[in-house]
Amino acid sequence: MEKTPSWRTEALGGLSSEMDSGVLASAEQDMTEAEAEQELRWLALGSEEALGAETEGPRAPQAWGRLLRAVWKGHVSLVTQLLRQGASVEERDRVGRTPLHLAVLRGHVPLVRLLLQRGAPAGVVDRAGRTPLHEAAWHGHSQVAELLLRRGAPTAARCGAGLTPLHWAAALGRTLLAGRLLGAPGPGSAAVDAHGWTATHWAAAAGRLPVLELLVAGSHKGLEGTLLVATAAGRAGALRLLLARGARVDARDGAGATALSVAAGLGCQQDMEVLLDHGADPSLKDRHGRSALHRAAAGGHLPAVQLLAAWGAEVDARDSLGLTPLHHAARGGHVEIVTHLLDRGAEVDAAGWLRKTPLHFAMECGHGPTAVLLLSRGASSTLRTGWGEVAQDLGPALCGEQEDFWGHRAPGSLSFSLQGQSRTEGSRLPQPSQRIQAPYSLKPPAGEARPAQRLLEEKEEVA
Repeated sequence: MEKTPSWRTEALGGLSSEMDSGVLASAEQDMTEAEAEQELRWLALGSEEALGAETEGPRAPQAWGRLLRAVWKGHVSLVTQLLRQGASVEERDRVGRTPLHLAVLRGHVPLVRLLLQRGAPAGVVDRAGRTPLHEAAWHGHSQVAELLLRRGAPTAARCGAGLTPLHWAAALGRTLLAGRLLGAPGPGSAAVDAHGWTATHWAAAAGRLPVLELLVAGSHKGLEGTLLVATAAGRAGALRLLLARGARVDARDGAGATALSVAAGLGCQQDMEVLLDHGADPSLKDRHGRSALHRAAAGGHLPAVQLLAAWGAEVDARDSLGLTPLHHAARGGHVEIVTHLLDRGAEVDAAGWLRKTPLHFAMECGHGPTAVLLLSRGASSTLRTGWGEVAQDLGPALCGEQEDFWGHRAPGSLSFSLQGQSRTEGSRLPQPSQRIQAPYSLKPPAGEARPAQRLLEEKEEVA
């Protein structure tokens, strides 16, 4: 049984997908009246929640008409009798579903055939825009879908999110049903939902490989976009299939990031290995000049950083702000990544935006252990930023009578002065208390600040 991540699965008690109609009919017969009644209650509740219904009205399934209740419970003879007595096939529940919707939802082939013969419109929609064909696609009722298509059910019908029945079939892995929908008149796999996704995108995102293979067979159109979707969803199997079908391995998204950069930013090592094995170029950058290594370092993904470095990614690559992966790692306080980049030869005092070094970023963001590591690896404590600040100036200010980043007291002040700081003769740089302070308010963990302070003082004494 295949579960779908939605209230609909729970409300329906986990109805089987791709279930043979004969088995379903047998299961229907075995269901007790109490079980059917309970499912009916869950269905009514779930539908109201899905539509966000806040209006007054009957909530209990007892409020349904006799025909709806008879269809739900699968009583073919009673449904036939009610129709002969004049019951309308267009009767609706409070969320706009007709008897045909319920019969399809239950996968009850005899009832679907009966209702269609009695004039039930195959393309009728509920309040959410769902047709009976949507319900058939959701639950994988292929035989029911065949009946609906023969009666002219529209494959292009869209629910509120712009999803067609094919979108649903693709996302839920209904391979047989997807194949039948592709063969029916309509937009087919070219239809896009409200977010611009096709059925192919949905199949890739959900990792539905049989459906994905069906959708991309004989067509290379849109493979790059699908490759990016599969990468963002972490679907290595879909990546392999798409690359085998001819998708460009260095496809780019709207920001110019390659699939490898997307995978690196998410730390998906398996996806990165697939892309690199197929020739992905780790040196390519997005519109902001960031490489895959920049993204992996910023995200704190050590295995991704190690993999890229092993594949020859440039450790001192610069983005549009002149920042290297080491800057990004220091800014995030990722000590292990900083260590690995330095071991791979990264420049410890690389100056980027506003002439800030990785040490400046580590101190500015309050990452004491990272600062200690950089200092121990030769980072200069005397280099100044474009504003004339040394690393010691960039410790975060604290409110109230608390120890600041450097271990000084700053009672009642939003800023603090650094004691004993050596400055060159004639310097007219403003003191920290005279400048607007960065909005830092968190005290660093105990023991993090003082080692960095001691190292800086020792370096100043040597200088």
